Amino acid sequence: GRVTLRTAEPLALDPYDRSRRTGAFLLIDPADGTTLTAGMAGDALAAFSPVAPAAAGADDEGWDF
Repeated sequence: GRVTLRTAEPLALDPYDRSRRTGAFLLIDPADGTTLTAGMAGDALAAFSPVAPAAAGADDEGWDF
């Protein structure tokens, strides 16, 4: 399946099929440090080049995992 995540900062990921080391990620609960889930990046994410936001709080659309 697919999910859409919103992050405070861009994620530097490679496609998982090219690099298992830099193409995977973990989501950690900041409250207690437990691992919530793991994920793998695909070509669509790695090829996405967002335009830098003009101001703090700019829209995060386009980060489609």
